Amino acid sequence: MNTVCHIEIEVTNVPRSQAFYEGLFAWTFRSFTDSMVVFGVGENHIGGLQRVDQVMPGETPSVWIKVADLETLMENAVALGGSVVRGREPVPHVGWSAQLADPDGNRIGIVQYAE
Repeated sequence: MNTVCHIEIEVTNVPRSQAFYEGLFAWTFRSFTDSMVVFGVGENHIGGLQRVDQVMPGETPSVWIKVADLETLMENAVALGGSVVRGREPVPHVGWSAQLADPDGNRIGIVQYAE
């Protein structure tokens, strides 16, 4: 109990956003409702992409994803239609972080732990 069980990302175009997140993080997707797809890693549920008429970036919780290669993900985000909001920065006692934005402007934090 009391653990995070679902992250919902509001998007204006579900197929476009699904392609972005699938290409960036290799998440798997399945249809849930007419306006939502859910995603995960293997059998582990993470969250959903919910279609809305307008996204209000900055009005949702921050999501941080652990990644193996920060630089590659920053490049891939841009190639997939997103952007780099804040480039690689050191995080003391952790490693490095960056912030990306998906095609709707939702911010996603990525963290690469030091070896």
